[in-house]
Amino acid sequence: MTSGSQLKVGLALGSGAARGLSFIGVLEVFEDEGIPIDFIAGTSIGAVIGALYASGVSAAQLKEAALNIDWRKLAGLLDLVLPKSGFINGNQVAELIAELLPARDFSELHIPVAMTATDVESGELVILKQGDLLEALRAAIAFPGIFTPVRYGNRFLVDGGLCNPLPVDIVRAMGADIVIGVSAIPDVDKRSPQEAIFPLPKDDEHSVSRKLPAQFSADGIETLFRRIWKQPAPRKDERKPPNIFRIFAQSIVIMENEINALRLSKNHVDLLLRPALRNLTLLEFHRAAEAINAGTNIAHRELPALRKLLNKR
Repeated sequence: MTSGSQLKVGLALGSGAARGLSFIGVLEVFEDEGIPIDFIAGTSIGAVIGALYASGVSAAQLKEAALNIDWRKLAGLLDLVLPKSGFINGNQVAELIAELLPARDFSELHIPVAMTATDVESGELVILKQGDLLEALRAAIAFPGIFTPVRYGNRFLVDGGLCNPLPVDIVRAMGADIVIGVSAIPDVDKRSPQEAIFPLPKDDEHSVSRKLPAQFSADGIETLFRRIWKQPAPRKDERKPPNIFRIFAQSIVIMENEINALRLSKNHVDLLLRPALRNLTLLEFHRAAEAINAGTNIAHRELPALRKLLNKR
C-alpha cells in the first residue's frame, strides 16, 4: 500500500439494471464534495456508468441523459431476434451508449476502468480493460437469456453479474488502497433453512409461502418475456405454481443476490453504499429520478465515514 497523500481510491459499481441509475446520484455527490476517483471497476449497468464517467461525461450530464431519455419508447425499439441465444442483439442499446460515450477505446479514458463479463460456456470471469470500449460494454451488459452473447475470440460473453455482481476485488487489484463499493442489489434478509415434510397438512398449505421483499421483484423481466411471447398477464385470483417467465426471472434475482452476499463476505470493501431502492424493479428505467435520488441520499448519509477514510489519503 502506498502511504500518505499517494493513497489511491477505487470505486466499484455493481449490477442491478435500472436500480444502477442510483450510481449517478453517488457520483454527483462525489463531484460536489471533491472526492477523487483513481480507478473504476464496473459490472453490467455499473460498467456503462463507470465508462461514461471515466470518459469525461460529468455526473450532471449523466443525470440529464437518464432523466430525458424516453425509456418506454426505447423499449419498443429494441431489436428482437429469433431466440437462438437471446431475444435482443443489443444494437439499439449499443447505439444509445455510443451517442453518449465520447471514447471508443479504453486507452482514451481519463480514469482506468475494468469491467466484468462471464464466459457463458466455461463459467469463467473475464475482465475487460483494453481495446474496443463499445464491444466490451456490449458484453458487460449482455443479460443472459435476453441479450445475445458477444463473441470475443473463441469465447461467448454475457453479463459479469453471474460471477461478480460487485467487483470490489477487481478495483483493489487495479491498485486501489481505499475501495468504495456501491451495490444496487439490496441485502438479503437471511433466515434459517426451512425443512419440508411431504405431504403438507391442509391447515399449513398457506403458511409456507414467502415471497422475496418487493425490492427483489422480478416483475420487469417477467413482463418483458410476456411481451416477447405475447402472453397475457396471469390472473391473481388463484394461487398457482409460478410460470416459466416468473421462474426464470426470479431465479436470476435469487442467484445474483446469493452470489453478491457471498463475495462481499470474502472480499473486503472499505465503504459499502447501498441505496434504498424500495420497490424499484430491474427494468423500471423510467423511474430514473427515484433511483438517482436514492444514490444521492446514501452518499450524503455516508459522507462522514467517507471523509474519515479519505483523511488517510
